[in-house]
Amino acid sequence: MPSLAIDEISIYDNTSVLFDEQLSLRLGLVPIKADDLSLFSVPEECECGGAGCPACQLGMTLTAEGPCTVHSGDLRFADPGVKAAFEKIPIVILGDGEKLMLEGTVTLNRGTVQVRWQVGTQCGYKNLPDIQISDQCEGCGKCVDVCPRKILVIEESEGKLEVTDPTNCSFCKLCVNECEIGAIKVVPVEDVFVMKIDTDGSMPAKDLVAGAAGEIKRRASSLSEQLSELA
Repeated sequence: MPSLAIDEISIYDNTSVLFDEQLSLRLGLVPIKADDLSLFSVPEECECGGAGCPACQLGMTLTAEGPCTVHSGDLRFADPGVKAAFEKIPIVILGDGEKLMLEGTVTLNRGTVQVRWQVGTQCGYKNLPDIQISDQCEGCGKCVDVCPRKILVIEESEGKLEVTDPTNCSFCKLCVNECEIGAIKVVPVEDVFVMKIDTDGSMPAKDLVAGAAGEIKRRASSLSEQLSELA
């Protein structure tokens, strides 16, 4: 899924303790979000062919003088609809009289090109847990005490065991091992999956999934067209 990132910078003044290379690395990894990402094109797919135009490049500047801590929120972008995903990411600490002045370009690209365009930071899935409680349950509460995710509770009025959030179950089965009468079972639902996706903050997880699905569909259509031409 394409995302925005600082691609190139020109440093005019840097009297901080950080070398230019370290500063560049930190700036490149600042997550950047846009109100409308569709306004931008990946350079290789842009009409300019990647030469550089408003459709595939966006200007940014950063100017600061110490004493202060320079944060991601101090970045200034040419498009008011573009900003850092988090404003309090520390970039560098400037001492008294130290200065920082630079400008650069922000481009849209994919994580397969370089990690700074990687939107998804973590992705995993599991089968949906089916926690089955039989009528033999005596409500002793031993399973509640050993559950690391705290998803088992004893209902106060009737003293029955209840599951609060089965999607949070990790399949550790400590509750099953603790139950001496075998009143609880944890089995996977074979055709239902629970996915967990974390992003760098530049876009919500649901937009990342939808965008990735659209990207796969686009590539599949392109492959189909190319195969048709060869047939």
